[in-house]
Amino acid sequence: MDMVKVSVPGKVHLIGEHAVVYGEPAILTAIGKRSFVEAEKRDDGKIKIDDLTLDRHPEFSVQEALDVAKKLDELWKQGSEKKDFSECHDFFVSNYLQAIVGKSLQLLGVSGGVYLKINCEIPLGAGLGSSAAVAVGMPKAIAEVYGIELPKEKNNEMAYEIEKYAHGAPSGGDNSTCCFGGMVWFKKNMEGGPHTIQSLKEEIPYALENFVLVYTKKPELTTGQLVQKVMNLDPSFRDPIVKAIGKDAEEMREVLKRKDLNRMKELINRTQENLAKLGVSIPEIDKIHEAVKAIGGAAKGCGALGGGTVLCYHEDKEKLVQTIKDLGFEPWETDLAVEGVRVEK
Repeated sequence: MDMVKVSVPGKVHLIGEHAVVYGEPAILTAIGKRSFVEAEKRDDGKIKIDDLTLDRHPEFSVQEALDVAKKLDELWKQGSEKKDFSECHDFFVSNYLQAIVGKSLQLLGVSGGVYLKINCEIPLGAGLGSSAAVAVGMPKAIAEVYGIELPKEKNNEMAYEIEKYAHGAPSGGDNSTCCFGGMVWFKKNMEGGPHTIQSLKEEIPYALENFVLVYTKKPELTTGQLVQKVMNLDPSFRDPIVKAIGKDAEEMREVLKRKDLNRMKELINRTQENLAKLGVSIPEIDKIHEAVKAIGGAAKGCGALGGGTVLCYHEDKEKLVQTIKDLGFEPWETDLAVEGVRVEK
């Protein structure tokens, strides 16, 4: 069979970071930067990967990949019992490619070999869902070359299982947005049932304009470590902040429906201030936030923070861009609410 190429968008939180892990709602939107996974069947029981993003080119057996996935299943279960996924996370990072391939093969019931090529145009460690995009794309690409039908709902479930290795107790919001695309209302079911994943295309049909993204720096901690950092906070301090972010996410949905951009800005700014209270912001993000807020705009960090990307808004985009450049950062524009996972023709 010829090589199959799958692409998956990154994502950005409009609102709801960290709080979404605790069952609060979030609004996410897919962005125009995409991750590409190409796959071709092999008959020798081997996995060969050309990871162009990180310039890695490993080769290993199918059994080795499945063994890594099995080991991670055990470590994740232990982490869940201890409420500390550090060991699982560290093993995943050390065996990243074997892990995502092994779990994809395990979940798809595939025991054959495959050649894979990965190329990600989503900035890594930027809070833009690069890991979630690959977690969506890998099982989809392997399913395609093996002739397995993989509906988006099932694809998303598999991506979530991979994301659990990386983040311990992820919300599922990132992989859902990367998989389904568009703008998504997401709420984690804390009882273990299906999560709420709802497209907002009908109630918010207009394009999100005058937003720019600003990359600050690579976070020193991974998403899993930052999630764990918040988890380690005293619940009496953490929980009211988490609830406040969730309440603002509820209001944001109504605000976007009626296109109340002034209130939208207030909610974005307040969310950044709450994320800073949780200890996940950094001086660079705070600096951008204060400068954009001072000119009547809004700015907040995206993803797990600790660095990464800042989402900025102002009705006057030129003024916004100049303000950011004056701080020494380079803003970039991207489409929002784009198509989700797809097989490229």
